[in-house]
Amino acid sequence: MERIGAVWRDRVRATERSRDISDAVFTFAAGGAFVAVGLVNTGGRSPGLTADSRWLYLLPLTAICLVMVAKRRHPLAALAAGAVIFGVDVVMGGSIGTLLGFFDLIYAAALRGPATWVRRLEVGVGVLVPVAAATTFVVSGDPQVSLLVGLAVFAVLGTPLWWGRSVRHQTELAELAAERARDLERLAELRSEEVVREERTQMARDLHDALAGQLSTIAIQSESILATPTASPERHEQGLRAIRSASVLALREMRAMIGLLRTGAEPSTSPARLAELDELVASFAGQGLRVELVVPPELPSLPAAVDQAAYRIVQESLTNELKHGGGGGVRAAVTMRHGCLGIEVTGRPRVGAPPVASEQGGIGLLTMRERAEALGGTFEAGCREDGDGSRWRIRATIPLEEIS
Repeated sequence: MERIGAVWRDRVRATERSRDISDAVFTFAAGGAFVAVGLVNTGGRSPGLTADSRWLYLLPLTAICLVMVAKRRHPLAALAAGAVIFGVDVVMGGSIGTLLGFFDLIYAAALRGPATWVRRLEVGVGVLVPVAAATTFVVSGDPQVSLLVGLAVFAVLGTPLWWGRSVRHQTELAELAAERARDLERLAELRSEEVVREERTQMARDLHDALAGQLSTIAIQSESILATPTASPERHEQGLRAIRSASVLALREMRAMIGLLRTGAEPSTSPARLAELDELVASFAGQGLRVELVVPPELPSLPAAVDQAAYRIVQESLTNELKHGGGGGVRAAVTMRHGCLGIEVTGRPRVGAPPVASEQGGIGLLTMRERAEALGGTFEAGCREDGDGSRWRIRATIPLEEIS
């Protein structure tokens, strides 16, 4: 890319250099034609110059055309040299070709020169025009002549200066518009990347919550069956039923996720998923986990996001207990207080069982925290001491006012 950019810049510079040379050649050709037909001595006075010596006007014309070649790289220096050459031409009587070259140098300085110097040129022209008119009036005493001189000075100096400034302003506006378009494009790309990241995070969270618990159940139950080959057929059947139940539930969750991804639609309200907690608790009970479920008699219709988040938090809490708990049972409570939905899952381990929840938890705790905080809620996970010893607790609150 750097090589391509360097080649492009070289081509642009070569094109600009060729354009400057072309301008100088054209000006010299036009000025030479004017000299050839005798259109010289435009000032009406020629100190010692005759008709046969009109070719001397080619000297300042050639000089100013050579200066024009450097107008792009050194606009102010070219203008200063051009002003000297133009002054010599005026003293000689004046020629149209040199005047055209001086026009071009003023235009180039206004277009490419430093902004500070361009403003100084404008001030200088603004002062020079009335000074020239006043000086002419003092010398000639004729107001008409002084007015014509002032207009002529403005035409020679002010017109190309104003033209260059106007083109420069339009160019700067175009560059600003192009830069703004590039910034908007970069901003759109950043937003698109952010949306993709958020979608990936959401998909990873949903995939973990939907499948991790069921796959853990399958792994635990299958390992238990393999580890006890001499166990009773009833125990093996119980384990296989738990595996099948977890597999069916995982397939149902996967179908729901695929359907949502295919349609791209997410309803704003839906029947409460929390109503399925009894089925969830029954599936964990089939795996040997004792769960005490406390739910209000009637749950209101909740926003889909709140409903799903609450269900997933309970599901992941029970999964953590099944994988890491001491087997002492779990209490899961859902409450509605002061416009907030509360979820509290507390472990009841056996005496001497290690704690299973901490602030430095794994992906499960992270996904639960993300779900709660994404809806403006809070999440806590840790151990606490009470009269029965150490217990772990997961608590989440989700405000309903901010979601509705």
